Amino acid sequence: MRTDQIADLLKSARKAAGLSQKEVASRAQVSTRLWAEVERGERPNVSLTTAIRMLGEVGVTVRLTDPLGARRELRTPGVEAAARSARAAVRRATWTGRQIRLEQEGKDDPSGAARGRRSRSKKPASKKGEARRH
Repeated sequence: MRTDQIADLLKSARKAAGLSQKEVASRAQVSTRLWAEVERGERPNVSLTTAIRMLGEVGVTVRLTDPLGARRELRTPGVEAAARSARAAVRRATWTGRQIRLEQEGKDDPSGAARGRRSRSKKPASKKGEARRH
């Protein structure tokens, strides 16, 4: 993978997680300056260990394949935490504060019927009421 590809991957994954360069640099145990330079593609000589640690902190898993086809994933402890953080950021950004049932999605009913409430009346619906609904 080229330096510019790693830079783009780091930047997009960090932004998707809603994290600052300072936060992820601290988690990856690198300087903020190093993180910023790698994100801009200005630091091509980062060690493999550091690059994997940085990628792991923003939730990127590195997959390796040997010439015989055997595969292995390099996961850092921060990968799962970063993935949870990214999912939480998406939930926070898309939360409307309203819960609806899937079958009622798209219907906007202020009476509460969309939330699955049932009438307290034990009488069956009249024929006139049914005719009006259709």
